[in-house]
Amino acid sequence: MCSLRALSAAAGGVPAAAGLKKSGPISVSVPAQVQNCAVPDFRKAAVALRVWIERGGGGGGRGARSSSAVHATLQSRGTDEEKIEEEKEEERSRSRFNWTTNWYPVIPVADFDKAVPYPFHILGRKVVIWCDKEGQFHCLLDACPHRLAPLSEGRVDEAGCIQCSYHGWSFRGDGSCAKIPQAKPEGAQARACEQTRAQAVALPLLVKQGILFIWPDESSPELARRTPPPTASCVEGEGWCAVETFRDMCYGFDTGMENLVDPAHIPVAHHMVNGGVLGKRSQATALDLEVKAEGPLGFSAEMKKAVGPPSIHTFDAPSRFTYEYELRNIKGARAATTTYCTPTQPGRCRIIVVNARNFMIGLSSGPAWWQIFPRWLDHQLMLNLLDGDASLLHEQERTLVEKSGNQPEAWAKAYFMPTTADRYVGAFRNWLIRHAGKGIGWAPGVDLNLPPLLEKKEDIMNRYSSHTQMCKVCSAALEKFKLARKLLFLVGLAALGVAAVLADPSSRIKAVIFAAISGAIGCQSGSSVMAVTSHGHNRRSTPDLSSSMYTITVGREACEYHAVLLILSLLLSSEILLRSQYP
Repeated sequence: MCSLRALSAAAGGVPAAAGLKKSGPISVSVPAQVQNCAVPDFRKAAVALRVWIERGGGGGGRGARSSSAVHATLQSRGTDEEKIEEEKEEERSRSRFNWTTNWYPVIPVADFDKAVPYPFHILGRKVVIWCDKEGQFHCLLDACPHRLAPLSEGRVDEAGCIQCSYHGWSFRGDGSCAKIPQAKPEGAQARACEQTRAQAVALPLLVKQGILFIWPDESSPELARRTPPPTASCVEGEGWCAVETFRDMCYGFDTGMENLVDPAHIPVAHHMVNGGVLGKRSQATALDLEVKAEGPLGFSAEMKKAVGPPSIHTFDAPSRFTYEYELRNIKGARAATTTYCTPTQPGRCRIIVVNARNFMIGLSSGPAWWQIFPRWLDHQLMLNLLDGDASLLHEQERTLVEKSGNQPEAWAKAYFMPTTADRYVGAFRNWLIRHAGKGIGWAPGVDLNLPPLLEKKEDIMNRYSSHTQMCKVCSAALEKFKLARKLLFLVGLAALGVAAVLADPSSRIKAVIFAAISGAIGCQSGSSVMAVTSHGHNRRSTPDLSSSMYTITVGREACEYHAVLLILSLLLSSEILLRSQYP
């Protein structure tokens, strides 16, 4: 005899609804092949039991009806188990995306200052990046294991290690402790560097297409080595040139990425920026967008055009979106704009823009003597594009949180998107809900609340804090502008002094005019925060003429200082002018 409870378990279970009791062993007359089954052959016995029931085993009448009920129940149970397994498999496929096991862009290498440690946030964790004497980049969590002081406040020592500025502990790129100045040369203290608790946490880094990428999971370095970073392969061929820039924005990753995948806003939000290179409001029109394929790793799509091949668009989850297009008026001309959005902190993100093309390469910025356009100018012109919607996105994401009740899946009820021009936005939001856990995978302990709303637009538009001070190229250009400004004012004051001693009235007037021009140029080169705000506000029809200068912002104090000097120069100029006319 075999226990029917064991057989029913092997066969998927026999419920009480089939006329069997739940408790106590139940013995029945079964075929010999079932009676002689060994314990490891329960599955075979279960199959035999199914066949025996189907053939009416156990007699007719009431017994037959019970057997039919058992058979139907077993079939139903098997179907239910298959459905459950399918649902589990679907759920597993939806949760395959892992936020920590991905490469995230940090900064173009050409803009990285290798002389000092570089602080950064990734998924809410603060890290520090530096370059050693051999030119290798390294990344550690920004906390010294000694007393948790930020390593980003330290320096790169003579050995290429990062040294904490608190007590002088030094750490190698793999996180191992290289030096403890306070440790005695003998005994247990001499071996303190070898202890596990003396090690800092290291994160993988790599450089691809001129961009530094970080892998925020310290537990999977092997997986990081096998995983390629999210770059645009279309620009890796010969004959392509590219220029990159970056900026920290006052809105979160989901808002930033949603904006980057939305081509419909470009001619409106970026109306006449840089002379209208991206269009103007009157060019806003219907867009035929079609998502071709989508899944846990993003989506691919295309925008059909009335003339010519469609533009190819790719969202490489979680951070890259690339536009690929051809120019009709230049044979064989192709271009690609790759935009990255890196989740740094809740309500904050870093945008990286890469513009690449295979034509007019001679007009690109670079180190060659014939490349006359400076990189800082490329930066500022590209950053003009991020001014147009910076303030409205900062407020929009807070309105979305309010309208959706802070429920990410309720975005569709908060938005009204009746046209095909919004299909990419819907595809991104669906990816975020279905495959990415309904939101960003922030590190444990991170405060998920959005920072307070910034009422002053100059706080949102200030490029000095969001770009210049972190960019080696633009910070160097800023120092040159400050020096040039001082020289211009000195020249202007010297011209005023010369004008005071000249006897010829016409020469005096020329000297005064020269002084006024020098003072005006010097004042113009000293940018103000207010200029940035007025240009970034989208209600202006055309950009300010000083767009290439004022965006390297020094601050309000610098503006006031230059204004005082300009007023002084004008007063002196007026006095000399009057004396020349009325001696």
